[in-house]
Amino acid sequence: MSRRTIQLDMPVHQWLMTHSLRETPIQRELRDAMEGHPEGEMQTSPEQVQLLSVLLKTMQASRVIEVGVFTGYSAMGMAMSLPDDGVLVACDLSPEHMAVAQEWWDRAGVSDRIQPRVGPAADSLAAMIDAGEAGTYDFIYVDADKTGYPEYYELGLQLLRPRGLLTFDNMLRGGRVADPEINDESTVATRELAAKLLADDRVEYSLNPIGDGLAIAMLRP
Repeated sequence: MSRRTIQLDMPVHQWLMTHSLRETPIQRELRDAMEGHPEGEMQTSPEQVQLLSVLLKTMQASRVIEVGVFTGYSAMGMAMSLPDDGVLVACDLSPEHMAVAQEWWDRAGVSDRIQPRVGPAADSLAAMIDAGEAGTYDFIYVDADKTGYPEYYELGLQLLRPRGLLTFDNMLRGGRVADPEINDESTVATRELAAKLLADDRVEYSLNPIGDGLAIAMLRP
């Protein structure tokens, strides 16, 4: 029992990884390949991807959106958790990132479940709504530009079905959200979304200190 969330020092984190992580060889290969990448910290942690996968399976999700793909690790893990006829719409601004991700998805055998959308994610989400897809998605994972989070939130709620989940990564910003001296645009936008999530009676809400902070909002029926 604990009255507060414990901090994970390196030995505890290593124990967690050794005794809980289930990765396929291709997932581990992709994660290892990002070790020396100059933007490697953008990759979602493996324990968080495993949590997302459990949530998807619990919900029996078949329609998923990811905003912010990077090199495809989280999308790969989520796609592996979908049924054969499932679909994951993967949105990213960078054609270079998407091309790298596509190579890994091909190798993992999940490309048939992933629909890449290159360009501003807000435009992609709005186009999906205009195409009549509102209320048809089970799950949305957002790990992208923090200044866009408020817009992704509102668009995401339109695309979700009742009891669908909308999740946001990096809600703790490495602890910067708790420092009143830090007021860069991304941190301010993250604080604003956290306040909105807490006050919004359209959703059930939990903020979890896994990775860099994962917000989970369920659209109320």
